[in-house]
Amino acid sequence: MGKGSYVKGASRERELKHILEEKGYYVLRSGKSGVDGYSPDLIALRTTNKMAIECKAIEKNNLYLEKDKVEIYRGWEKITGLPVYVAWRRNRMDWKFFPLNMLKELNQSYVVSEDDYNIGMGLENF
Repeated sequence: MGKGSYVKGASRERELKHILEEKGYYVLRSGKSGVDGYSPDLIALRTTNKMAIECKAIEKNNLYLEKDKVEIYRGWEKITGLPVYVAWRRNRMDWKFFPLNMLKELNQSYVVSEDDYNIGMGLENF
């Protein structure tokens, strides 16, 4: 990932962090989480709702996630008891949230398709 991509991704993570804080969550951001490959970008905590979130700001029809990273996040769910969601934001669109079981497995990766994006959970349902 180039420096420009990192800056854009970090900016989107901070944007979502702020949105969730406005909704009453205490949010921890794991800076440079993509570097170690083991940590979700955000941990959002509220009395009745706790979750880990991997943020993606990609303007493509499909979002691809590395198979090993998804498996690490499944392990996160088992160890921590926190559900892990993939949050995807396309340019000038709202954030959409996808539980790991909604990802479709391919040979080398997992995918969230454009059709899935359209039915993903919005912030109002999240």
